[in-house]
This record gives sequence, C-alpha cells and structure tokens, in this order.
Amino acid sequence: MMEAWRPLAYAAALTLIVAGGVATAQTVVVTNAPPGSTIELALNAETIGSAKADPGGQATLAVNLADHGGKTETDVRVYVDICSSLRRVVLVERGLQPAPPGETCARRELIDLLLLRQVTSLVVEVKETNPAVWVRQGPVPPAWLRQGSEEVTAARNARVLPVGFVLFGGGGFTKFRDAVAVSCGSMADCAGDLTGAAYTGGAEFWFTRFLSAEATYLKPSDVTATGEGGYYRFHSILDAHIFTFAGKLGIQAGPVRIYGKGGATYHRALSSTMETIDDRTVTIGDPTVGDTTEEIVKGGTQVFELETSGWGWMFGGGLEGWVSPTLALYAEGGYDKIRGGDRSNGEGLIRDRVIYILTGIRVHLGR
Repeated sequence: MMEAWRPLAYAAALTLIVAGGVATAQTVVVTNAPPGSTIELALNAETIGSAKADPGGQATLAVNLADHGGKTETDVRVYVDICSSLRRVVLVERGLQPAPPGETCARRELIDLLLLRQVTSLVVEVKETNPAVWVRQGPVPPAWLRQGSEEVTAARNARVLPVGFVLFGGGGFTKFRDAVAVSCGSMADCAGDLTGAAYTGGAEFWFTRFLSAEATYLKPSDVTATGEGGYYRFHSILDAHIFTFAGKLGIQAGPVRIYGKGGATYHRALSSTMETIDDRTVTIGDPTVGDTTEEIVKGGTQVFELETSGWGWMFGGGLEGWVSPTLALYAEGGYDKIRGGDRSNGEGLIRDRVIYILTGIRVHLGR
C-alpha cells in the first residue's frame, strides 16, 4: 500500500551530472540518524558495511562494486530500513530482490532506478518520517550536509528521471510535402489540404536515463485534393499509417529530459481517386453539306486505387517534463521520409515526407 511518505521521498531525489573529482569507490553518507545508532549498508541481499553514527547523526560508508561482482557501474534501487536502533541503506540491482527488512523494521523506497558509478556519492537522510536521498556524480558538497541550506532545498525540488518501460500517447499536426502536387499533376484548377490533425501512441524502453529504444504509431489526417476540367472532376484521398522505430539519446535538466532520435519508418497507405465525367453532346457528320446528327456520349464515375508500403527514415527531437515519478508531459517534432511501392507489385510508387509536431503524456510502468 502506498504510504504517505512516498511522494515526498521521490520529490527529494536528485541526480546532478557534474564534473567531479576522481574516485575509486562509491560513497554513502548517512545523515539524521540517532546518535550512536548502527548504520548498515547492503548490496542486494548482502550486508557490505557497517558504522556507528557520530554525535551529529552522521556516518560514512563506501562500496566498491569491483569487489562485488567486478562491475564498474550498475542500475540500483535505493531503500532505507528504519529500525529501533538500526538504520540500513539497501542498494538493489535491477532484477534482484533485497533481503527482508526484519519484523521490527519499516522499509522505505527512495529511488526507483539510479545509475551507480565509481564516482557516485549518495547522501541519505534516514529520518523516521520522510527519509530522502541526494545523488551526485562526484564528491559530496559540504552544503548537502547542512540542514536548511539553499542547495539542500534545491535538491528536494529536483527529480530522478525514470528508466524502464514508458507508454505514451498524444496528438498534434502533420504536413505532407508532395501529396497534393502528385494528385493534381499539371491541372491548374486543383487544390488540396496538406496539413491536418494527427494522433500518436507508442512505447519505449529507457536502458539508462540517457538512452532508449522507441516504437511509435502515427496517424495523420487524410490528405485530400480536388480538381476539375471542362467536363470532368475528381477527388483524391491519401490515407496513410506510419510506424517508426528509433533510438533516442537524452540529457537531463532538472525534472526535464531533452532528447533527439533517429531511425526507420514503415508506412502503409491507400491512395484513391474518384473521377466523374459528364455526359457530352457531340456532332457527327459533315456540317458543310448539312449532313449532321447529334449524339450524347454518356459519362460516368470511376475509382482508381493504389495501395503502397515500404521503408524510409526519420529524425526528430523534443523534451519531456516529469511532474511525478510516473507521469510526464512531452512535446516533440520530427521529419518522416515516406518511401514505398505498389503492394500488388504494380508500377505505382509513393515518394513524400511528413513533418509533425506532437504533444502528449508519458506514463512510466513498473517500479
């Protein structure tokens, strides 16, 4: 059951990527512990360090990943166990489970996933209510150990960007480049609408806070064109469905992730044209000798269809702001290249590009 402290604990999490001093092991500084209490540090289900809190309630422990599996970095979740005379900081790698906290202990989860590197420093505030953690890739700033400092207040307002599975959906606008020109050809009395509303949805997996793979579905509005000549008229519709598969790189700015992406597009489209020809009256015979008759040539309506599919490429970028550990708002723009041929192995082709601007929400799944 979600406890009242969890939103505040998440809001207190911070990751700052800065130039730090060289370090050979990860450092964990515990603050606000009961003076003289035992402080333990656990990695997965193993206790790897222990110390006593000084009269100010602080203790410092170190963990060298190289001594525990030979790793230099890993993704971990961060927990705190609050016991009567014990405070335990638990680091749990992705896919593993911690040991039970004990019957007299209460466990608090502080960070979903964090990239723990050789230069990472953690400052863990182990109060009984609203414990919190700050993260820095480098040495701990002295201000982080002083209660009420401006740096600590700023840290509480920052947020750790989630990793793992994210679902998203939204809407916006798309614009094709050539669809109307292709439909109209050389006809002067012809016009169409290249821009329209669109909707999108998809999923992505962030391997780290800076690298992900994404699959997206984009449905632009139908592109229409209408033209007419002396005795005929036509109306064409392009109904396209676009799928993209991209890699993404991001950087963090507080609770905002700014990203760029690039990859491949796959489309399926139906281009249909309905042409109507009017009835016409034609004169048959030789008018110079008065030997003529008039006949009516019947018109009619016919429909031409072309179904295409094929691969192209794309690039784009945007930003997302995480308003909570599970919810973000995003906006992005991009360029999709549409290429393909007749699905019936005919001679028809499509060559176009789509520019899009989209906004929506992202939802982080899992822990």
